[in-house]
Amino acid sequence: MTTTTTAHSESPPLIPVRATGWRGGFRNLVRKEMGQWWTTRMWWVQTLLWVLLLNGITTAVMLDTGGMTGNEVLQETVQTFLLVAATAVGIGVVLTIQGAVVGEKELGTAAWVMSKPASRASFVLAKLIAHSVGFLVTAVIVPSIVFLVEARYLVSAPIDYGSFGIGVAVVGLSVVFYVILTIALGTMFKGRGPIAGIAVGFILAGQFFKGMLPLPLVMATPWLLGDVATSFAIGTQPDFNRSTPIIATVIGSVVLAGLALWRFEREEF
Repeated sequence: MTTTTTAHSESPPLIPVRATGWRGGFRNLVRKEMGQWWTTRMWWVQTLLWVLLLNGITTAVMLDTGGMTGNEVLQETVQTFLLVAATAVGIGVVLTIQGAVVGEKELGTAAWVMSKPASRASFVLAKLIAHSVGFLVTAVIVPSIVFLVEARYLVSAPIDYGSFGIGVAVVGLSVVFYVILTIALGTMFKGRGPIAGIAVGFILAGQFFKGMLPLPLVMATPWLLGDVATSFAIGTQPDFNRSTPIIATVIGSVVLAGLALWRFEREEF
C-alpha cells in the first residue's frame, strides 16, 4: 500500500515579509488623491464656486459705498471676505469630503488599498494632504488673488498686501483644521450623517454662541480665527490675545490627525 503526499504537505513554508512601515505606499496614495483634485473637474468646479461666492459678496460690498471713505470701504470688504471665508469654506469642506473615508469603506476600496503594500497611516495622511492643498488653492488662494485685483480697481484706498497675506494664512489654518476634523470623523463613523452633523454643527455653534460662551473656552477653538484674520489684515487689535486661537487650532489639528491615524489603524475590513 503506497501513501500519497497531498499538495498541501508539499507546499513550501510561509516566508515572513517585512512590513513596509508607516510610509508604505505614501507617494502613490498622495498621487492618487491629488489626481482626484487636479485631473478631474473638481478643481475648476471648486474654484468657480468659491470665486462666485466669496468675491461676489465682496464685490457687492465694494460697489455699495454708502458714503464711506475709501479706507472704510476697504476695511469693510476685507472684514467681509475673511469672515465669510473662515465660515463658509469650513462648511464647504465638510459637505465636500464627508465621504472621503466613509465612501471608500462602503465601496470596499479602502480594504482593497489596504491589501496592497500601503500602510493605513499613508491612506489617512494622503487624504489630509491632498484635500488641504486642494481647498487652500481653490477656496483660499485663488479667491484672495481675485479680491486683491478687485480692490485695486474698485476701492480708492491702498491695501497692505503683507497684512492681508497674514489674514489669509490664518483663514487657511481654519480650512486645514476642518479638513482634518472631517477626515478624523470619517475614521470614527460608518455613515455620512454623523460626520456632517457634528462638523457643520460645530462650525455653526461657533457663529451663534461664541459671543455667549466664556471667552477662554471660545479661544480654545478655531471659532475666532476669522476675527483674528481680520485684525491682522486691517491692523486692529481685538480684546483677546490673537495668538491663543492660532496655537489652540494648531494643537487641535495635531491631536485630531493623531486620533484619525490611531482610529484607522484599528479599523476592521
